Amino acid sequence: MSRGAVFDLGFSSLEAYAVERCERSVRWVEAARCMARRVDELPALRRAIALGRVSWSMGEVLARAAEPGDEAGWLELAESRTVRQMRVLVAGAMASSQAVSAASVLSHSAAPGERPSAGTDVEAVAHDDGDVRTEMCTLTCTVPQEDAWLFEATRSLLDHLGEHGTDEQCEALLAEAQNTLLAALPEGALDLGQLQVPDGARERWLLQLEAWRAEAEALCEKNRGGWLHYRRHGSDSDWGHGSAAVAAALGMGSLEHLRPKELDANVRALRQAMARHELDVSRLMLTFHRQDGWRRLGYATETQYARERLGASRSTILARRSLALRLEKLPAVAAALAAGQLGVEAALQLVRVATPNTQAAWVARAIHRTVKHLREEVAAALVAVRWSGEVDCPPPLNTELVAFQALEQAVVSGSIFRGGLSISSSRVSSSRLREPGSEQRRAWYLMLGSLAAWLGGGGAREVQVSAGGANAVRCHAGRVTLRLRVSQSTGAWWRRLETLARRWLPPRVSWLRFLCLSLWQAWQHLLVSGVAYGHIYVRDRYRCVSPVCNRRDVTPHHLVFRSAGGGDEDDNVGAVCSWCHLSGVHGGRIRARGSAGHIHWEFGAASAPCLVVDGRERVAACPM
Repeated sequence: MSRGAVFDLGFSSLEAYAVERCERSVRWVEAARCMARRVDELPALRRAIALGRVSWSMGEVLARAAEPGDEAGWLELAESRTVRQMRVLVAGAMASSQAVSAASVLSHSAAPGERPSAGTDVEAVAHDDGDVRTEMCTLTCTVPQEDAWLFEATRSLLDHLGEHGTDEQCEALLAEAQNTLLAALPEGALDLGQLQVPDGARERWLLQLEAWRAEAEALCEKNRGGWLHYRRHGSDSDWGHGSAAVAAALGMGSLEHLRPKELDANVRALRQAMARHELDVSRLMLTFHRQDGWRRLGYATETQYARERLGASRSTILARRSLALRLEKLPAVAAALAAGQLGVEAALQLVRVATPNTQAAWVARAIHRTVKHLREEVAAALVAVRWSGEVDCPPPLNTELVAFQALEQAVVSGSIFRGGLSISSSRVSSSRLREPGSEQRRAWYLMLGSLAAWLGGGGAREVQVSAGGANAVRCHAGRVTLRLRVSQSTGAWWRRLETLARRWLPPRVSWLRFLCLSLWQAWQHLLVSGVAYGHIYVRDRYRCVSPVCNRRDVTPHHLVFRSAGGGDEDDNVGAVCSWCHLSGVHGGRIRARGSAGHIHWEFGAASAPCLVVDGRERVAACPM
């Protein structure tokens, strides 16, 4: 990033590069880059981390306070202390003084075996652990099919507005519904005090539980055995140095002479190795958990084991266990991950939707898709599973995916409240929705048939929020059960507000419908746009059509430049974000040709592109 190599390879952001080339989440990549930046001037600490003598979590703590002149002192302190103890020392020292040194901390700190005050312990760990315990719950709603499709459309709108994740989207729905009720009902009709009643017993229990955890960990440290002093010892010769990136981390080489393509090759090689290790670690963590390993080794909590022994957060090992548990039933996905055919991000997508009967098809699809396109297809398949009740759902055909995208087109255009969107406008004829010859495609047939009926009937245009809530609606055929995974606080808000509002809603209007309509009433004005090329933006769902970019600040791009005789025909114009358009295509970093329905993409140098995508098919332009 510091040299702009991400942009030279044709990626619009670190997020786009991280997901597609590293197969890691943006959060993970940002944390790793932050650590690399901190230890760049700390060669001793960098070397200790690279050799495994200091865990990643301990390295994060030391990197916050260490300076080039005293990093050896900090490493000496860490040799006889746990990560928890070092967090307390560093947090206390940094709070009392801007200039922190290992010598000053050592002079004021307790001996390794002594226990600091319980209050300081809990506060420091809660502030610095980064492993926040958010308790979740499941909200179950059984509603008419029309209301369920309105909810799907509302989630698409929230995603368009920048709200991602079920919990965040439910919070936004509740906030708008609360504002709608306050504006429509007589003053004093809605008692907000009942919504804000804290659960005192629960809060006291959580505080007590956290205090017990901290006390148990401190007692384990006081009575610790050899596990505290576990460090991986060995000489530099014990480690392989085939990668320039590993050599640079050990202080034996530099990355400065490498060109962007060579830097990318190193990232990809390490990504492959990490994918194979991810599978091994996940399986080991699942076996370790089944044998109750952390208790047998004398740790007070699983969090303590993860932090002190593995240098990771508890959420990380929970994710590893979950992945291994799902892969036990999906051997084809596990084999592809082990062979490096799939990255971690692709595997995490597949385990959400693949079954023993469909795993081979999903693996074949994932190998030839960018992560962006794979996410779109998995999201559509999950909707098909939810709506059809079928267990097995194969990857979508192109026509099926285009038909499903009609929902988002209706959302971003606002047409679901202005006369609906016909299936013909989604470029799929009604003949595509006939009963499938194969039973495997039944999930897509049922879901798309229901969606076509809803959009063809005008979507939600017949319902308006009124002063009393919402007017009565016609009877609906069929019901769908939705299960929403949200935090405990959001779940409590949902139930309390529903209880207070129920008396003001007509009998046949579901609470979910009122939530969705309240949000649409507040935000649908943003979807009314008469800008030039607006129909192109709607067709492409206000998303950059680049197969590796998720930006929405779209501009019209002529595939055949107007300077070369290209016209304004729809097939010659695509919605491309400002970076991909100006810095990418016109900057020579990206080449796009073909028609809007099938674009051939090349990323990076024209002589040796790092990635080639033909339509939705990823072509291996470099070693995976």
